Amino acid sequence: MNSIHIGLVYALWFIVTFFFMVIVLSIIKNRNEFFNEPKPLAKEDIITILVPAFNEEKTIADTIESLLRLDYPSHLLDIIVLNDGSTDKTGQIAAEYAQRGDIRLIENRINQGKAKSLNIGIKEAKGELIATLDADTVIEGDILTKVGGYFRDEDVGSVIVRVRVREPKNWLEKIIEMEYNMGLGFYLKLLSFLNCLYLTPGQFSLYRKKMLDELRGFDVDNIVEDTEIAYRMQKKGYKIACCLSTYAYTKVPNNIRAFYYQRRRWYSGTIQTILKHRDVFFNRELGNFGMFFMPVNYGSIIIGTFLFISTIFLIGQTLYDYFIYYSLIDFDIIGSLMNYLSNVEFDPLMISIFYFLGISPFIMNALINFFAIRKMGESFRELFFGFICFLFFFIPYNTLWIICAYMVARNKNIKWRN
Repeated sequence: MNSIHIGLVYALWFIVTFFFMVIVLSIIKNRNEFFNEPKPLAKEDIITILVPAFNEEKTIADTIESLLRLDYPSHLLDIIVLNDGSTDKTGQIAAEYAQRGDIRLIENRINQGKAKSLNIGIKEAKGELIATLDADTVIEGDILTKVGGYFRDEDVGSVIVRVRVREPKNWLEKIIEMEYNMGLGFYLKLLSFLNCLYLTPGQFSLYRKKMLDELRGFDVDNIVEDTEIAYRMQKKGYKIACCLSTYAYTKVPNNIRAFYYQRRRWYSGTIQTILKHRDVFFNRELGNFGMFFMPVNYGSIIIGTFLFISTIFLIGQTLYDYFIYYSLIDFDIIGSLMNYLSNVEFDPLMISIFYFLGISPFIMNALINFFAIRKMGESFRELFFGFICFLFFFIPYNTLWIICAYMVARNKNIKWRN
């Protein structure tokens, strides 16, 4: 087992180091491009905004109000709320806005799922550009103006923005805030430079309608429709652009149970999507997406997960050996420890390179995270707690990957909501 463990450490070190080398080179090359914005579209077009909602009575009003405050001509806004069989007051709240003519309301008598609701909205959309917005998310007033210009490039099929946590309060929300700063902000921009973005976040994304029609909308059988559609966009040669200078603010899980169910859906859906689109791996026609992101990102996840399992096994084995040893000396732990300390000699030259290789990905991750916070203008002091905790996020992260891989292998039915 030790030889396997050592091999996994070397493999993970190699793949993570390679990933960070590419990231650093991308940062250097594009250091002045992080917050650049293309010129707005010469002619403002109708933009349809789809808001799928299921039992969102606590947040739907704030979401709609943020849409009504958009810095965009109201006669060119086509706002559609898709009430997907809600059993609370979501439909009643949305109906009040519909009666005033602020929005259009489509009612599904029974819950059909987010992807199917979005597809219904796409068919009813008036705009040539279609935005999707989660019903627990609010957006900044300038968002349509800032992202619209990216569509000057005819190859751009979608534009995404930085997603931020809305009013983080407890410890879990602050950790997720740091995660979102990296995973739904900094890294999305870097991956857009490399043209290998792998998702269009459901919190807010803007699409070309003709592209959605070409792709026949979202996959109704997929529980991470915002990831799955990005794979099909890559296959069709469409680019996904990222704008960091405007934001979507979303609610996140505030307890372990909600966090577990959210991530179970995310990771299980990602595994299902990868299995469906496994032909993207090492696909030269897909450029960096097929040759860099897919094998490196998911290769590191697979190796990291096996290394996590190996580490847990070795820790358990070591604890068992210590238990046997101390049982033979009547559990004289203090005496044994004092004897060890009195004889130990520290020689830095005796430190194995193996330990350096094991900890170096951790150090590289910390440095990149620190740089990202400063680059995006965030306060390190305010994010310090989330920063430290996020460095150890690999523990629940790998645990959840193991659980989800097991559930997918057993063909367990994962619902969009629990």
